[in-house]
Amino acid sequence: MIRLPASEEAGRNATFSGSSPESYLRSPLTRLILPTLYSMVLLVGLPANALAFWVLATKTKKCTSTLFLLNLAGADLFFTLLLPFKISYHLLGNNWLLGDYACRALVTLFYGNMYGSILFLTCISLDRYISLVHPFLWRGSRHIWQAAGVCVGVWLAVGLGLSPLLRYPHSQHVPELNITTCHDILEPDTERELAYYFPTLVVLGFAMPFVLITFSYGWVLWRLLRRGRHYGHVVRLLVLVLLVFVLCFTPSNVLLFFHYLQPQPEWHNRTYTWYVLALAVSTFNNCLDPFIYFYVSQDFRARLHARPCCWNGDNKSSSGRASEKLVLPQRSSEQSQP
Repeated sequence: MIRLPASEEAGRNATFSGSSPESYLRSPLTRLILPTLYSMVLLVGLPANALAFWVLATKTKKCTSTLFLLNLAGADLFFTLLLPFKISYHLLGNNWLLGDYACRALVTLFYGNMYGSILFLTCISLDRYISLVHPFLWRGSRHIWQAAGVCVGVWLAVGLGLSPLLRYPHSQHVPELNITTCHDILEPDTERELAYYFPTLVVLGFAMPFVLITFSYGWVLWRLLRRGRHYGHVVRLLVLVLLVFVLCFTPSNVLLFFHYLQPQPEWHNRTYTWYVLALAVSTFNNCLDPFIYFYVSQDFRARLHARPCCWNGDNKSSSGRASEKLVLPQRSSEQSQP
């Protein structure tokens, strides 16, 4: 977060006119660019994820992939519902009006849903990998309950991992600007404790899932490319998923990690400025997820309207079905139909 100059830490009545914190809090970045980006995500992501969640919840039979996609859509949908609070905060000049506990909840839920989405993207990638390499591992209705247990475990891990953020005050009154910030300026003690927390969060919540996703999709792409052009659509879609993950989540997490390694306030504040912009860009993942997993595939749209069920791992009757293996939810052997 923004680190105050030494004079500010020593005495709260000292001014910081012309310093980095004031420049940041009054900049067009926070008052214009950030609310514009978040508004774009809200306008696109809210209806898209609401439709995706409704389709998955009501139009498809439940199987392993469907459960992961449903939880991803739910996480993205809930995330977009938090954006009006972020938008109003920035439009009011970075002034938080709802109190410290609401600020703590917003910060915790904001990070929680972001890392929850990353973990469910990881589950989806591992499910695709298992479907190709170990196709009999997830077959049968009992594995649906195992997938449900994985989803519960993901949410518990996110809740436990983000719960430390609820311990610390995140709002800070700035008398010079007559505003109360939310998470932009923290007390020095809180800043020092979070200096160990956030790098660990990045490693566990982003770096490790990134390695798993890269391995899973890399292996799947390699296997599909060996089989020729028959799987060209799936290959292009998986490459798009990897690109979205890299472009949306990598910049913000890398900047967050290095932000807490900066010893000098000037560099510390500069990396934070770039970080908040990258964080806003990362939220566009909530707009792209529904289109990647549902609307990009014409076969999937037709399947949802005509026959909403999961793929039969033993069905090899057509190239269209073969191209859907790793894109669509899989039908268990107990749910298959002729």
